[in-house]
Amino acid sequence: MALVEIYGDESGDFAFSDKQGASRYLIVTTVAMTENAIAHRLLNLRRELMWSGVGLGNGFHAYNDNRAVRRAVLSEIAASGLRIDSTIIPKARVGANLRRSNLHLWRFAWLMHLRRIVPRVARRDDDLMVVAASIRTQMRAGAVEAALREIVGQVRPQRSVAHLVNAGSDMAVQAADYCGWAIQRKWERGDLRAHGAIRHLIRSEEVLFER
Repeated sequence: MALVEIYGDESGDFAFSDKQGASRYLIVTTVAMTENAIAHRLLNLRRELMWSGVGLGNGFHAYNDNRAVRRAVLSEIAASGLRIDSTIIPKARVGANLRRSNLHLWRFAWLMHLRRIVPRVARRDDDLMVVAASIRTQMRAGAVEAALREIVGQVRPQRSVAHLVNAGSDMAVQAADYCGWAIQRKWERGDLRAHGAIRHLIRSEEVLFER
């Protein structure tokens, strides 16, 4: 028996728009582990960077961090041995029923992702903890957290808990943010540099609505 921990974040936005700057994909990325070594690695890295004079505010965030910090964080992730999985939704193929609200699409994305990943990482006698990053959209945090708990309860009715947290408060969620950013760069821009640094840890990049 083990405690399996899954930390996740989304990449992309919830807008259905052809305007410049809007994302073409909504991507859910998770990192899974049985020992949270990545949190200790990133905490130590943060201390080293702060000692050298680098300010990090609320922690690591791939979109905001400079190139040197990104390289350092990706290097720690690459050496961590965690499992990375992504579910990729081409927004142009999303039907009208999922466009009714951001919460409908968010819930669908996470349900499809966890339904696929949880049986692959957690055995029947394992305990499971799922932690997702809170998001800044029109959705109420309480509604999002309730939806996450409902999804985890469906996928794993027993021996499981689910939480929604601020990414700045959790190093493992920040690792998921970085992994999602690297995968998003590949799909949105064809930029494989960050993706290549962690490619050996990526177990799946599942695209929905391919047909």
